[in-house]
Amino acid sequence: MNLSPAVGILGVLYAVFTIVLAGLAVYALVLAITFLRLRIAELKRTAPPKR
Repeated sequence: MNLSPAVGILGVLYAVFTIVLAGLAVYALVLAITFLRLRIAELKRTAPPKR
């Protein structure tokens, strides 16, 4: 089975595109977790003290 070079190039581009998308998804997840942790800490600081 001999594939043309275009299929190989497209395969490499697809793999690179998929890896970049996965990296961006992980980055967004880490940012969201960090933001939520900071927001929760801020809300706890400003909450009135419990009796």
